[in-house]
Parts: sequence; C-alpha cells; structure tokens
Amino acid sequence: MSLSAVPTAEGERRYPGFTDREVEPPVSYPAGYNTAFEPPVPCTCTPACKSRCAGECGCEACKLMFAEYADMMGWYGPEPFVATEEHLQQYREDLGPQGLNT
Repeated sequence: MSLSAVPTAEGERRYPGFTDREVEPPVSYPAGYNTAFEPPVPCTCTPACKSRCAGECGCEACKLMFAEYADMMGWYGPEPFVATEEHLQQYREDLGPQGLNT
C-alpha cells in the first residue's frame, strides 16, 4: 500500500482537476484527488494499473471509488464483502476506463 500524501502523475491523469461553480464561492480542486471524500484522497496509481483501478494496487482513492460503487450496487450485507472477478469486471464495464474522458 502506498503511503504517498500526494498523487502520482498517473493519479493526476485519472482524476483531472476541476472547479465546482455550483457553490459560492467556487471551489477549485487540484488534479490527482478523489474529491468524493473529505478530505480529498490522492490517487497513487501507476501506468501499470488497470484502466479502471479498484484499489488492487493499494491506491486508497480508487479503493474508495470501488467501495462506493459496491455500496450503490447493494453488494454489502451482513457478511463481510469480498470482491470477486465478476464484481470487478462489472465495475469496469459499467463505468468504463477511468480518466480517459478528460
């Protein structure tokens, strides 16, 4: 698991920065962070990661993104959730490659 407090260059590609103009005053977020969580979580992926990483490489930003998807899909229950290849495949097919829409 990476203990990096800053995103990697690959993380910056996967999570592009943006400005949220829906709030007043507008808030700008730098590239490389999963901003769905507070505080934003840096992406520590490398180019060797899957195009839609689920955190297998140790990246907390992607692990949290996958956990959020798994929760929306109702995969969590009374028993501990263990992701299978089918779960990961569905996650990757439903959402497509990460960071390529920039």
